[in-house]
Amino acid sequence: MMNEEIIDTGELDPEFKFLIASDEDGAGILKCYACGSCTVRCPEQKVNPEYNPRLIIRKALLGLKEEVFRSEFVWICSSHFLCLSKCPQNVNIKGVMNAVRNCRIEAETLGAPESENLDTSFKYRIAEQEVGKDIFHCFACGSCTAGCPERNLDDEYSPRAVIRKILLGLKSDVFANPFVDICSSHVRCLDECPQGVEIPRLMTAIRRLAEKEGWTRDGRHIVKEVIPEKVEREKRRKGEVTRVFIK
Repeated sequence: MMNEEIIDTGELDPEFKFLIASDEDGAGILKCYACGSCTVRCPEQKVNPEYNPRLIIRKALLGLKEEVFRSEFVWICSSHFLCLSKCPQNVNIKGVMNAVRNCRIEAETLGAPESENLDTSFKYRIAEQEVGKDIFHCFACGSCTAGCPERNLDDEYSPRAVIRKILLGLKSDVFANPFVDICSSHVRCLDECPQGVEIPRLMTAIRRLAEKEGWTRDGRHIVKEVIPEKVEREKRRKGEVTRVFIK
């Protein structure tokens, strides 16, 4: 006999699907009858067979809110729209996943104290740099990650994940992410990006900011002497500035 997990109906939230549908992006969830066409077409499932949009929607319709909130696929889902092109009900899976994320963020942050680990000005300091100004053009669709050749080396390399963490203010996580150093100038991501975001330039902005603020590659902060910008530029030109970030 198969050892299957038993669903406790006392833990179901019958209003969950309506909460998702109340978000403009999530209205399509009430049209879905879980035929599975989305999962068959999903390119993310080629990365991990457990990524299953049909399963997520089924759980949402049943009211398994906490299981849906714990799903990694909710954050992985990208804007390729291959699922939408095959859906007989014209359900926008990406929109539904966005709505689920919004529900989770609202549930976790409503009334919660501000996290000491978040740097809310982080994204603005990156955008101040000429090479970092594209950060606010990105809406994290995932096209860059889908076409990134660095993912052939490691599935964990994800420019989309780095940008999401920047926007959230997870500075130490960004500075410790190996993709920031690995990213190269093949510009395949730029060819795929609907917003024209240059990922290699953004990674350069991150490296420069990390070096300026005295962060190491493993996300540790080292207090260093404050040098006037003009003097620092001259020292950099002469090769006299210690490159803390790439040690």
